[in-house]
Amino acid sequence: MCNDMKGTDRGPSTETALIEGRKAFLGFLAKRLGNRAEAEDVLQEFCIRVLASKDQLRDVKRMDAWLYAILRSVLNDHYRKAARRRHLAEAVAAEPQGWAEDATGQLSRSCSCSAGLLPELRPADADLIRRIDLNDDDRASVAADLGLTRGTLAVRLHRARSALKDSLLSHCGICCETDRDDCYCPPAGCGNPAVHSNCREDAAVT
Repeated sequence: MCNDMKGTDRGPSTETALIEGRKAFLGFLAKRLGNRAEAEDVLQEFCIRVLASKDQLRDVKRMDAWLYAILRSVLNDHYRKAARRRHLAEAVAAEPQGWAEDATGQLSRSCSCSAGLLPELRPADADLIRRIDLNDDDRASVAADLGLTRGTLAVRLHRARSALKDSLLSHCGICCETDRDDCYCPPAGCGNPAVHSNCREDAAVT
């Protein structure tokens, strides 16, 4: 992708910076990963993320610092994903054969931020998430308590989950983009300075 982009005549651009810095970026990654093919893959992800975030750059004089901050972030994400795959493979190899088929489910860790972010939702949405997703209440009973049909409850639950997902993405980032039931934040927490403890399992709110 980085090779396919062209700069503009309006001065420095993210596209131009990616093209001109490609060799340096690739060298940065290859030195840390020890594998050029793997570095190429991470470089492509880096280019995609830069282009998706280019409107966030406010000062072109800080272009290099901004690019390397994103590059380090992409590399850290790659390390975390690689660690997850490695740990899963090691766990599967060590388990009895009969457990292997359910290895992913056994190793997944729910994002504890969900409960901590409920106060940010509308009270009605937070109540649905708490009762159905966290407490595993029967949907028919919840619908009856609220005087709703099952269809209406499903619509409201979908809306509540969408609102929670937006809060999780804002708080945690991409680790909750695809599946909040398989969180890969570091054990110490997701790193969000505002509500850092939410990701810690011993700090989850119920």
